[in-house]
Amino acid sequence: MSRTIEWKSDFVTNNGNKIHYYRTGGDKPPVLLLHGIMDNGLCWTPLSRVLASDYDVILPDARGHGLTHISDETWTYDAMADDVALLIKNLNVDKMQLVGHSMGANTAALVAKRYPDLIKKIILEDPGFGLRNMSSIKKSSLKAAMKLMLPRFLKGTYEELLKKGHNQNPLWSDEDLKPWAESKIQFREKDPNLFFKLFKNEYKWEEIINKISCPILLITADKGIIPDKLAQKIIDVSKAGKWVKIEGAGHSIRREQFKQYVQTTKEFLD
Repeated sequence: MSRTIEWKSDFVTNNGNKIHYYRTGGDKPPVLLLHGIMDNGLCWTPLSRVLASDYDVILPDARGHGLTHISDETWTYDAMADDVALLIKNLNVDKMQLVGHSMGANTAALVAKRYPDLIKKIILEDPGFGLRNMSSIKKSSLKAAMKLMLPRFLKGTYEELLKKGHNQNPLWSDEDLKPWAESKIQFREKDPNLFFKLFKNEYKWEEIINKISCPILLITADKGIIPDKLAQKIIDVSKAGKWVKIEGAGHSIRREQFKQYVQTTKEFLD
């Protein structure tokens, strides 16, 4: 974990949009890590340190996040998947392996479905598939609650957010919490209301997963957002799916059971 990473920071531009990414580089198999909502690419730093010896690790900031700038303000899974495909094509690499968390997992699955020639394997860490089966009443209630909670969640200086992160997530390392705090400020300074556009997205995960031809690793946790019944349904729908459940973790599995997450990930990646 003491390994120092020399990040390359760059942009891919297209029609006024600037997709920002970090990259470790080197003549190694490429792995692209897609972060969750309100995070940024550097929220993958601990995992990147482990993978950088064997992989060219690429960490993009999703639209509405980090240093990425999107002029048209469109925020849909289709648009995010197109951003990832554009980035991969511009990097001139062989077939990419994708790892995605939450919103990033949804994006990774959609990229694999829509751009099969670009993708070799995908790992889905506690994807946000649950909204699909949520009733309109529950979805409306959740949205209303989040409208009240979100401003308080994002409020504060970097130091205050870091302290709040420590208190709320005692299992997370400092290396996890520092980019987490910074990413909240970046998200707050863009347009936090983008968060609620996810509730309007018609993400038909069954259709997406069924049409993915590459191998899929689904990682869930006992306290995550994917219950066992839904996880099994995802595997049943998939053509080449594998499911690993990690105990003692919530939605941010890698941050709370890092060693087991790393072992599971490295066993799956080529």
